[in-house]
Amino acid sequence: MPAASDVPAAPDAPADRAPDAATEASTTGPFTEFDVPTPASSPWGITLGPDGALWFTELVAGKIGRITTAGAITEFAIPTAMSDPFAITAGPDGNLWFTEEYGGKIGRITPVAPAGTITEFDVPTPQPNLEGIAAGPDGNLWFTEADTNKIGRITPTGTVTEFPIATPQSYPSYIVAGPDGNVWFTEAFGKVGFITPAGKITDYMCPTAGSGPVGIAVGPDGNLWFAEGAGHQIGRSTPAGVIAEFSVMPTGAASPVSLTKRADGYLWITEQMGNQLIRMTIAGEATSYPLPTAHAFPALIVVGPDGNLWFTESIGNKIGRLAP
Repeated sequence: MPAASDVPAAPDAPADRAPDAATEASTTGPFTEFDVPTPASSPWGITLGPDGALWFTELVAGKIGRITTAGAITEFAIPTAMSDPFAITAGPDGNLWFTEEYGGKIGRITPVAPAGTITEFDVPTPQPNLEGIAAGPDGNLWFTEADTNKIGRITPTGTVTEFPIATPQSYPSYIVAGPDGNVWFTEAFGKVGFITPAGKITDYMCPTAGSGPVGIAVGPDGNLWFAEGAGHQIGRSTPAGVIAEFSVMPTGAASPVSLTKRADGYLWITEQMGNQLIRMTIAGEATSYPLPTAHAFPALIVVGPDGNLWFTESIGNKIGRLAP
């Protein structure tokens, strides 16, 4: 088992605090934006926690944040300096799991008493550049190693296994549990692939060269939908690997990065350069929701327990909420 360390991370504020001057909010139309207390923290990944709160990563600050649906934010410092926490997901063990992009570790944080205890597990391959993480159908966590071109698996007890991707320099990025019992991931250099729980990898080339697939999610139709950050399109792959692309970005150089499905049957997408959210049907019809904050650079998006869309604003240094 790789080395692990348990460290109770001292929160920057009590977990039950009410919103105060450090957690200011502003509402514009259907949007509400909550300031992250740490300046220039660069919030990035976000997920729904088992405690009914939203948990997010702060790339630059090296912290894990928690925000209630009322907007109260608590931050927990990661023990490893310059770890650059990237993606975060709820694990099968009731904890939150996250990747440390430059720390080379997988982190685990407890959401309930004692809340904020962080454990870090070393990934065997040095300098892997860890990005996406998702809970798999096998009860383990699966993650991507962008620079070392591997897919990793970690058990809830911290045992790590790595699986090389045959495609050279594919740069695996985001990852999600698929509807077929496999784990699907994007390869930023132009492919979408999946790995079976046993570790067999299959990938498929996207029609548009250099499309730069990033965020990936299961859509309301049971297919895999993904954002083409460089191609400025949305892609769809069936579980059999048949790929279609939709040029639905209202902004030309939109740079979509993340998407999620909502119970209303729509896909919701973040446009980084377009600075807006997009609501899209599975037929490719799109509606724009421009963000109130200019140059907010929206990143990852998730549906909250309140049915609203919650997302990170990496340059705006806010957590956003859209009530459709």
